[in-house]
This record gives sequence, structure tokens and C-alpha cells, in this order.
Amino acid sequence: MLNVPKALRLLCGLAVVAASLLFVSQAYAQPDNYPSRPVRLVVGYAPGGPTDILARQVGTELAKVLGQTVVIENKAGANGNIGGSEVVNAKPDGYTLLMGDLTLATNPSLMKNMPFDPLKDLKAVASLAVAPLALVVHPSVTARTLPELLEYARNNPGKLSNGTAGNGNLTHLAGEVLKTTAGVDIQQVPYRGSGPALTDLVSGQISMVITGLSSTVGYIKEARVRPLAITGKKRTPLFPDIPTFSEALGKPMPELELGSWWGLFAPAGTPDAIVQKINAAANAALKNPEFHERLAKMNIMPDTGTPQYMDARLRSEYDAWTKVIRRAGIQAE
Repeated sequence: MLNVPKALRLLCGLAVVAASLLFVSQAYAQPDNYPSRPVRLVVGYAPGGPTDILARQVGTELAKVLGQTVVIENKAGANGNIGGSEVVNAKPDGYTLLMGDLTLATNPSLMKNMPFDPLKDLKAVASLAVAPLALVVHPSVTARTLPELLEYARNNPGKLSNGTAGNGNLTHLAGEVLKTTAGVDIQQVPYRGSGPALTDLVSGQISMVITGLSSTVGYIKEARVRPLAITGKKRTPLFPDIPTFSEALGKPMPELELGSWWGLFAPAGTPDAIVQKINAAANAALKNPEFHERLAKMNIMPDTGTPQYMDARLRSEYDAWTKVIRRAGIQAE
């Protein structure tokens, strides 16, 4: 026979546990006190590349608005997937965010064993910025224009080497689109981010790099690299003499008009109220005129919006790049 006092104690204990869990659940979803501790902003690339540079700029401004430190953590590798996986597997409480970029739209079509589904496992938080890519070559390369570079590539198959931020990264895809369109053979050399690729370019270890213009500005001004073209539909005011790919080649290159974009993402399941709070903070941070000036100097343009706006961009580019990748038969190694 069951001991009644013991049974009552057991029931009371279970009631206390249930009440505690309910309290924790309610507190967990309550954004009023968010953030009460530092926020991690994960970057899926090595320090020095455009995504890392922007993340540090955004992190500084976001910390001012949120009133908490934003800690940048570089988790480089697998074309951004290591960083993405770090966030996907984090607690969905708003304290771990991803500095997402175009690879969230391209990796699923490139990777045979994609570790997560960006459309299902991540939650769009805020759109941040957009920017063109630039094709820059080492000064030892004799070509002064993009047509001259491609002519050299045709006459010297495999002798030019293009450093990329990783197989399947936008920097790689841009090179593949260029190769396919021009019918040339250029070696693709993958790195763990654009920073290391640019380091080898400046030292003459590789011939060229297609990467964010923001990370090449200093090198261009110091004449340590030579710019031949940029992505996008129009030239940049920062370097008005650099033609777009379409202008340089004399024909439309729609795949190379997309350029780079960045946004904040959180683990799926992050409460909407917390997402809205981060979104509002990001939008406020990006309105800072001084911040605008710093971004303009890197040729990065603020591009704010709602979480739904960022989600729509990801899905649109996911569909567009899936078609490009399949048509070109591109696969990450």
C-alpha cells in the first residue's frame, strides 16, 4: 500500500519542479531584460576578410545600442559552415548570433553533406549591408584590363591562380562564372577566408583574387594590387575608374551583379520578441552617420530592414544561385 504522506511529498515535489520549469520557460522567453550579458557574434571566416571587418564594425555599434559587449568569435572553415553550425546548435536565447552572408544561399547546392538547413535551422534577424566584389591582380600580372587578363588566360591555360575564401564561397562562384563565361582555365586556390588569400596575393604567391572591395581598398590605394573590375550594376564612387564586369566584357553578366550581402541570424526557435529587439538595435546602430561614413570608405552600403526582409532575401538568392550552380556544374571540394 502506498504511504500517503510520502505520496503527498512526492506530488508536492513534482508540483514545485513543474512550477520552476514554467517560471524558467517564461523567463527564457521574456525579452524585457535582454541582453543581461555579452552577446556572441560568430563569423565563419578568418580575421581580415570583409565579413570579419564588417562584423567588428557592426559589433561595436550594436554594443552601444544594446548596452552589452558584443564578442566577435571567428569559427573559420567549411565555407562558413563551421560558424553556421556553431550558431545552429546554440541555445536559441539571442546570445549567440551569426554574421551571415551569401554562402547561406549557396552552400546547400554545393555541399554534399550540408550540416544544417539555413532556411529551417536559422532565423533571420536583421539585414545589415551590401557591397560589390572586386577582381584584383598582383602587379606582376601584365594585364591592365579584364579582356587582357582573359586573353592571357586563353593563351596560357592554368597559369593564372585565383585565391578564394573557400570552395563554394561567393569569391569562388564569381571566379567559376567568369571562367565559364569567358571559356578560360584559371586555377582556383581555396583559403580559409579572404584575408589569407589577399596576404598571398600581395606577396605574389597567387595571380588574382575576387573578393569584397572593402578588404582591398588599402591595397589598391597603395598600388600593391591592381583592380580590373567590380561586380554590381554600376561603378563605385570610391573608385570611379574601375569598370563593372559587364562594362569590361561588353556584355551582361547578371550573375555578377548580385554582389555581397550580410545579415544577422539566430538559431531557429529564438523568441520573436528577442529577434525584434535585436532587429531594432541593429537598425538603430546602422543609422549612425559616423558609421555610415566608415562603411562608405570600405564601399559597403547599409541595407536595413525587418527580419522578414532578410528572410525574403535569403530565400530569393537561395533560388537564384541554385540555378546558377546547377547550370555551371559547380561543386565544393
